[in-house]
Amino acid sequence: MVKPTHLMFSTGQKVVCINDQFEPWVYDLYRALPKKDKVYTVRAIAPGRSQPKFSLDDDANLQLTDAEFDILLLLQELKNPDDPHSSVKQELGFRSERFAPLEEDEEEVEAYAEDGATEEEEELATLPR
Repeated sequence: MVKPTHLMFSTGQKVVCINDQFEPWVYDLYRALPKKDKVYTVRAIAPGRSQPKFSLDDDANLQLTDAEFDILLLLQELKNPDDPHSSVKQELGFRSERFAPLEEDEEEVEAYAEDGATEEEEELATLPR
């Protein structure tokens, strides 16, 4: 079942990583991982698998034996290889629950814009406190 909180994301939306704690096997598969409190842009939202369970077959090959259905985010700033345990060509993504929507304080953004702030300074003004 898809949790209602997953419906809050859309392509192009700015999000903040709230959980960058990964299982050890993740570091072997992914090239780029999100960092806590860093802002990212949602590139795509897709169904996928998370919480995988692995086992070794008789030839000592790693086999995916189980996984949970989840909603995964692909981020504009991070590119990763395709899931090697899937028969469908799909880039490795991140569970959406690792992110929170970036809440922009419109008054702060407008104040920075009026003062001639750079885009980076305006983005910093929107980070959650």
